[in-house]
Amino acid sequence: MPKEFVKSNNVWKFRLTQNDEKKYADRYYTKPPKSTVRVIDKSEKGTEENPFDNVNEASDYIRKLEEDAFANDALLRDIASQQYFYDLEFRQFRVPWACSFVSFYRDDNIPVDGFIVNQNQIHSDGKFHFTLKPNLYGKKFLYRGQSQDYPKPCTPNLYRDETKTYFLDDLIWSQEMEVLMTTHPLVKLLEKGVVIMHDHFSILMNLVGLAQHYYHKTHFLDLTSDLESAKFFATTNYNSKTDEYKPVHDTEKLGMIYCYELQMPGAFALQEGYALSVIGKQVFMRSGAQHGFLLGMDKGVDFKTIPQVRKFYFRHDPTISDEIFKQSDNGKKYFPMDILEEAWKDKYKQRLENGVVSADAVRLNVSRNPEETFESICQKLKNRNIIVDDIHPSFAPELLDQYYKSIKEGWWEEFCSDIYFHGGDAALYKDCLMRISKRDEYRWAFER
Repeated sequence: MPKEFVKSNNVWKFRLTQNDEKKYADRYYTKPPKSTVRVIDKSEKGTEENPFDNVNEASDYIRKLEEDAFANDALLRDIASQQYFYDLEFRQFRVPWACSFVSFYRDDNIPVDGFIVNQNQIHSDGKFHFTLKPNLYGKKFLYRGQSQDYPKPCTPNLYRDETKTYFLDDLIWSQEMEVLMTTHPLVKLLEKGVVIMHDHFSILMNLVGLAQHYYHKTHFLDLTSDLESAKFFATTNYNSKTDEYKPVHDTEKLGMIYCYELQMPGAFALQEGYALSVIGKQVFMRSGAQHGFLLGMDKGVDFKTIPQVRKFYFRHDPTISDEIFKQSDNGKKYFPMDILEEAWKDKYKQRLENGVVSADAVRLNVSRNPEETFESICQKLKNRNIIVDDIHPSFAPELLDQYYKSIKEGWWEEFCSDIYFHGGDAALYKDCLMRISKRDEYRWAFER
């Protein structure tokens, strides 16, 4: 190895030979993705003409289909049992948790509903960038539940008005919420990063994705790695006026579950018109409760026609819908109350209804649209009956008081309880993470 990689005279470092590097790259990074899901015969149940009798029957079938597809996917099984990670960019072996595939690894110490510290990319400042990703071991599908099949294309909520071609008036509210979220102490801390066992971890807060989970329109479509979560959304209807979900009792319409196949090694690579990304566990709790993933989509792309997508229809059964709703604590399992929802209902929902947005949100918009200026965006908003004020979005003092009180009551330790690292030092890393709130250099994020 070059000398700059060696920090001590009595340490040896090894790299693969050029020939073995090529073999490694061909297998794990450049091999064309392919489907291992068997072709569904039209005579089988699950079609619109021949639906499953209920959602439980549909989910049992999907689980078996997924198990068979995983068993037939030699590459994914190889990734799951991988003994080492070789970093092709740096041409050296690295700890397993540094691999972008780590959420697919088999690890008997990590429960199926756990979240794994997963490296995504390197920041421009050279620091590594991580997400808290749902455990994907044994997974071949992500899911999306719907209480009925709509005749229109399945697209993100930003594009559902097919007559719209300009989305400033929708996106500005999402950006207002982004500005608000960046003022939270833990968002500041985790995006800046913390040192754990001598390694720097900057945790991505997917602010646009979070805005999607808290009432706003974006170019994302929600998916989940948790089939039970998909069943909840497939057997309930949402009332936007009351902000409530209710179990479906209408047996005339068919419910459905979409399955999005994870085709490795390029499952999270950019596709033509769409790209899969993770939102996972966040400071604000909805996305973690739903084990969320996001499919970013261009306007005009129909989820129904994407090659990785399969759909299965079922008949609604009111008794089963009620049971699923009850098991979710009337939806609270997937929509836990947190500081962001309280801030929205306390103040920011009213600002949206009044057509008032902050100058900070305008500046964020301009930063993403270099052809625009602050003045040009303000004028376009004015043309859409939206006025701009000088209020700086932030959490109300009483909400932050609740946050600091919850920290004293063990909120941070509870937050970390289902976060896991992979590898021989996993327990040490997790213990260090849970003690972050007690370290002097980070105390500012946990105490007023």
